[in-house]
Amino acid sequence: MNSPLHRSRRGLLAALGIGVAVAGLLVAPAAHAADAALTVDTPSITADETVTITFDAGTAVHDRNWVGIYRDGATPGGPASLDWRYVPEQSGQLTWGPSARDGWTRNTADMGAGEYDVYLLEDDGYTVLAGPVDLTVTDADAEPPVPPAQPKPEVDGRSSLNVLSFNVWHGGTQVADGARQIADIITQTDADVTFLPEVGQAPAQVAALLGYQHLIATDTGVVSRYPIISTDTIGRWWSKAVIDVNGSEVVVYGGHLEYRWYTTYLPRGYGGEIHGDWPAGWNTWDKLDAPVTDVEAILQANEQSGRPAAAAELVADITTERAAGRLAVVGGDFNEPPSQDWIAATAGLFDHNGVVIPWQTTQTLLDGGLVDAFRTVHPDPVANPGFTWPSDNPLFPTSSLTWAPEADERDRIDYIFATPDARLSIDGASVVGPQSTIVRDQRVDDDSADEILTPDAVWPSDHKAVLANFTICDGGCTEPEPEPETPRLELGGTSAVAGGAVVVLGTGFAPGSELRVELRSTPVLLGTVTADGTGSFRATMTVPADTVPGAHSLVVVDPDGVETSTPLTVTAAAGGGDPGAGGPGDGAGGSAPGAGGAAAPVPGSGSDTGAASSLAATGADSLPFLLGAVLLLGTGLGLVVLRRRRRLG
Repeated sequence: MNSPLHRSRRGLLAALGIGVAVAGLLVAPAAHAADAALTVDTPSITADETVTITFDAGTAVHDRNWVGIYRDGATPGGPASLDWRYVPEQSGQLTWGPSARDGWTRNTADMGAGEYDVYLLEDDGYTVLAGPVDLTVTDADAEPPVPPAQPKPEVDGRSSLNVLSFNVWHGGTQVADGARQIADIITQTDADVTFLPEVGQAPAQVAALLGYQHLIATDTGVVSRYPIISTDTIGRWWSKAVIDVNGSEVVVYGGHLEYRWYTTYLPRGYGGEIHGDWPAGWNTWDKLDAPVTDVEAILQANEQSGRPAAAAELVADITTERAAGRLAVVGGDFNEPPSQDWIAATAGLFDHNGVVIPWQTTQTLLDGGLVDAFRTVHPDPVANPGFTWPSDNPLFPTSSLTWAPEADERDRIDYIFATPDARLSIDGASVVGPQSTIVRDQRVDDDSADEILTPDAVWPSDHKAVLANFTICDGGCTEPEPEPETPRLELGGTSAVAGGAVVVLGTGFAPGSELRVELRSTPVLLGTVTADGTGSFRATMTVPADTVPGAHSLVVVDPDGVETSTPLTVTAAAGGGDPGAGGPGDGAGGSAPGAGGAAAPVPGSGSDTGAASSLAATGADSLPFLLGAVLLLGTGLGLVVLRRRRRLG
């Protein structure tokens, strides 16, 4: 959007200050009049000097012939003139200078240094009678040129690319030293590429202050810290530049789309300068009798703006660039809300008056494979509306900042889109500008969850800006999945005593997996353990007392049957008895390890971590005791029989 000027919209008509708005004014200028002439007495002046312009309309004399001053390369009938005045005479002379402009009419407070074109134009229109004539304005107190800025260095194959979309309100001329304020905001947001709708001379001036490169093509300029390889335009609305981001080519497109046919005002009960066969009042900026909620009619009027067609034209060029291997980033002021934001969840908010509208321009970009950076980072349009229009600006009355003073006209109309690619990641997105906005002609603080960055600078715009943070990665931005760790086993020692304990440490297993622990060569289950969240475990196992001394293996088996093993030597218990018959710590009677004293682990009870179990043998060899008992029993029986015989005898 642009700010109002005597209740007219920005752009072509606002800059001219006239009430003519017909489609024929937007076509390319006609051929020069054969007998008309236009000259300047010097091709270059400083900002505090003047130039004398001599004109002759020849036979094409009209009361409303006019001389217009345009930025270099601009075509009358496209971007607005920067300064103009009527010349009803057939011939004469005019004096003009950035600081001396009696009789001239323009929106700008200060044009300053830059490259300009002077035209003689016919009868309140854009037919060129003579021109363009080149005119250079230099800064009388110009500082030494700033050395070229260096690209941000690549770190581990990754490059930062911060992108700012910033409508600068008639080239930053609405505030004093606007170019310096814009440059300070770019510096504080660390923007590497900035789209500047309502371009004026801002890109050239800002680039000179920062040592950046720039492009002025359509009504959107581009300022880039990274080198600009090539430039072009896509249709009438898009400036295109290919930049080199440390070896990765990124094509950036900046656009400032048609501001009329501003159909987002219809549901809010206002006209939006919607020309054509539409109800009375639609072709004004005035309040209507009632809100318009006919979605089909709103979309038909919106289609007539040419914005959806411009988006389709852009998608076609992006498709070609992507096929060539380039990344693409798009930004600018689209003068249309997003299809993702006028949904059922917001139908009762922000004076949408119950309507759900799939706005075509952003939907065309989404259908063309692009992603909306802000809405990707902040998917909820209720919590994070991301409004960029209108913005508060404490230097101006609210009447200069709002066009629908009795409505809530807040919308997100400034964007950054990108093509999804493995080499590009979206790391963040935020709104930049004052913390307050305008609602029903009142200044109000933003009460959403949006993060609004407010630079330490004079805000030069009636828009907020949007900032997106990208990373470009040579080998792809997705971190590769780490290689799974190979399972490993460690023992508390290389040997264990039969009937004794062994500490087992395991790493590299699947987190949470149930593991069997066995003693080999003949498999003997020692117990089960569960790996923790890191895939590790620690357990104490008991070697069966009847294990034959010698070389063995301790084996862990995962749920898939994969085995991990480590050598284990089993030695005989001290004392040389049979395995399990006795050993250090035995109590009276020679109980086996685990049978007396501290209790040995049992299956499922765990040890150390609570996950280990034991199947150790318990008790002693009972055969000697049985033989002794039988012998004693036999002797006793013999004595009883002998005694009875003696009594009988």
